[in-house]
Amino acid sequence: MYKAMPTMPVSDLRTKQAAILENLHKAPILLTQRGHGAGVLVHPDLWNEMVELLDDYEDILVAKERLKEAETEPSVMRPISDLRASLEADGLLDE
Repeated sequence: MYKAMPTMPVSDLRTKQAAILENLHKAPILLTQRGHGAGVLVHPDLWNEMVELLDDYEDILVAKERLKEAETEPSVMRPISDLRASLEADGLLDE
């Protein structure tokens, strides 16, 4: 990721809009107000990439929790055929 973001005052949004939006392809921009962070502008592609990455990490954490649960309590394990039948019965699995 970025070690240091370019910084600019919020007031620059009025006068330098086109240049600011063009630079979002390079890095997010930290907006400041009275010398303090007020917000961050991020290109939509980078935002979507970050959201997908967070979703992936969340899925990994859930999978690790389930694996640990299965290792400590084997009775929670079910054959895939039972799971498939249950999903089909609930109308959640399209064949």
